[in-house]
Amino acid sequence: MVSQEQINVFNMQGYAAALILPDGVTPGEGEALTQQRQKYIAVTIKSPFSDPFRVIPGAYRLLMSRMEHLGIRPCHDKAVISCFEKEYVMDGTEYMDVYIAVE
Repeated sequence: MVSQEQINVFNMQGYAAALILPDGVTPGEGEALTQQRQKYIAVTIKSPFSDPFRVIPGAYRLLMSRMEHLGIRPCHDKAVISCFEKEYVMDGTEYMDVYIAVE
């Protein structure tokens, strides 16, 4: 499920999965899409699922506010993943990195 803000700002209709492959690794059989190297602005959230419909959209708002304050423009190239999240556990605590593509 995506928030109304994600629908309005990023034109998201749902989520897709992506995998960043190390240099020299190529995908096996099946469909694989690629994109060129891209710059992203990011923020890390600790315990993102404690209140996900407040915390995660708040991370996007924080990034967009920082981008506006610093004069950083978002990248709107259809060949680029415009935004994504990466979830992981470190020392028993859940984290999420939120990324937005920038020019």
